[in-house]
Amino acid sequence: MADLAHSTAAWVGFAYFLAAVPTGVLVARLRGVDLRQLGSGNIGATNAGRVLGAKLGVLVLVLDTIKAATPIWLASSSWALGPDAKLGLASVGMAAVVGHIFPVYLRFRGGKGVACALGVFLALDPPVALAAVVMYGQSVWLSRISAFGSLTAVTSITLCLWIADRPWQYQVLALVTAVIIWVRHVSNIRGMLAEARARKRAATESE
Repeated sequence: MADLAHSTAAWVGFAYFLAAVPTGVLVARLRGVDLRQLGSGNIGATNAGRVLGAKLGVLVLVLDTIKAATPIWLASSSWALGPDAKLGLASVGMAAVVGHIFPVYLRFRGGKGVACALGVFLALDPPVALAAVVMYGQSVWLSRISAFGSLTAVTSITLCLWIADRPWQYQVLALVTAVIIWVRHVSNIRGMLAEARARKRAATESE
């Protein structure tokens, strides 16, 4: 038990510092721009796509996903997957999400964590992660709003894990991650609500 706790602490630290690497900022720097000063100022894939183009936006998405999934893949290959290991892997996943959102390299001002959450659950439960991707795509197609798709996706991960009766450690991780991501999207939510009210007013005035 002590060895597992020691290993968990090491993997948690590794996950945090790897996921804290600001891939969006680094990719943008190769193009000679500071992603934090352009578009929405966010370092994630959505803003990277707006500022740098779709191809580099996808690259940032893939890198953010991989940097969150990698510590879990590596840790899971070194542990016997008993109940304690599941708690350890959930802790590693949480560290990855926190690392991206609060990166030490950028004075704790990071992204919103959606791609990293995808990476975490791609490593922990691939079918649930793929279902979340489908929900994201469908929501964006219907609303044309990336933030709406992101919130739908992280919420669907939590619901799918609960409905499928997956390990409670993963359910708690999903719930906490979803809450953090919802909080990080408060400004987007306000914008969506304001747009909805404006459309309602316009429709009322046109009657």
